[in-house]
Amino acid sequence: MKKRGLFIIAALFLVSLNLRMGIASISPVLDTISHDLHLSNGVVSWLTAIPVICMGAFAFFSAALGSRFGLEKTIAACLVLIGIATCTRAFAHSALLLLLSAFFLGIGLAIAGPLVSGYIKKTFPNRIGMMIGVYSVGMGIGASLSAGLMIPLQKSLHHSWQLALASWTLFAVIAFLAWLPLVKKRVKVKQAAPRFQLPFKSKKAWIFTLIFGLQSGVFYCMSTWLAPAAHSIGLSQEQSGVLVTLFTFIQMLFSFIIPSLADIYKNDKAWLAGSTFFVLIGLLSIVYGLSNLWLATIVIAIGLGGLFPLALALPLNATSSSSEASSWTAMMQGVGYMLGGIIPAIAGWLRDFIAYDKQVFVLMIVLCLLLFIALLGWGKGQMEEQTSRS
Repeated sequence: MKKRGLFIIAALFLVSLNLRMGIASISPVLDTISHDLHLSNGVVSWLTAIPVICMGAFAFFSAALGSRFGLEKTIAACLVLIGIATCTRAFAHSALLLLLSAFFLGIGLAIAGPLVSGYIKKTFPNRIGMMIGVYSVGMGIGASLSAGLMIPLQKSLHHSWQLALASWTLFAVIAFLAWLPLVKKRVKVKQAAPRFQLPFKSKKAWIFTLIFGLQSGVFYCMSTWLAPAAHSIGLSQEQSGVLVTLFTFIQMLFSFIIPSLADIYKNDKAWLAGSTFFVLIGLLSIVYGLSNLWLATIVIAIGLGGLFPLALALPLNATSSSSEASSWTAMMQGVGYMLGGIIPAIAGWLRDFIAYDKQVFVLMIVLCLLLFIALLGWGKGQMEEQTSRS
């Protein structure tokens, strides 16, 4: 049982590697894509906005699909879709095909995300914080690898950003092969299918959704525009790439440390507020020149490292079963990712029309302030709302 548990953790880690690669790998070559395909900042920003919006729109179907076909089988199908969408980027010599790959990638990510959370709830009910940390670290490593190695990979592949983007298909294949034994070993038990119902009437669920959407907006805005914004401020393209790698590495590291600590010292609201404070301090340091860009980016990464896994764990701690956790997560990610997905596009539009190098960071400051307001709206009445549910 212990050996099987370690195998499941390894398989979950490999799955999670693929849940940000297709988005993070775009950022370092965003300017090159824009130049080669003659796209404005507003248009090219949709390459990250589309999959995030899809992660919201299609998340609503995840719990129903998981209930019908099983968590393991549905996650395996998502890995296939992610791999195919990533692979098609090798032939993306037009904006249309590239945007289509982003769309289908987003569908795979949308359905897989809530189901992985439900699987963690089902398999590791007493280790939610630690497993969300493993899940987040996997996504962080995937984002870090794909962002940090894109430029060297592009150069080694005859300067083809298409082949460099498509090369991340390999990780989807590896994850699928690792996950396949879990699909085959799933025990079929005859029972009534759990009723799937999104918690639209729950104030607590809506607060979780707003928190998730705002932190998602900050994260994807930072992931998409950090390199171009740093280049505008004065860093070289290589330095900007290193800055993105530093950001993703620090964010990944603290995405394990902070939720693990939150598992011991239980106060979700305090941890979320503290993480938001770190992000806000880092952003203010950039806008007002209080510290250099490298240090400020580290501070932002620490805060975002805590925000995502803490927000992701909220419905897992508030529900009593894996199906309920999947439905709450589906709503949270569904609405939240649609909210967060439009933020990078808004930032791209601001870069096109406002002649100020730090406009993206000002936008994220506004989002952090809204996040604090959402946390203030999370009162003790909502903390106890779920106790009577079963």
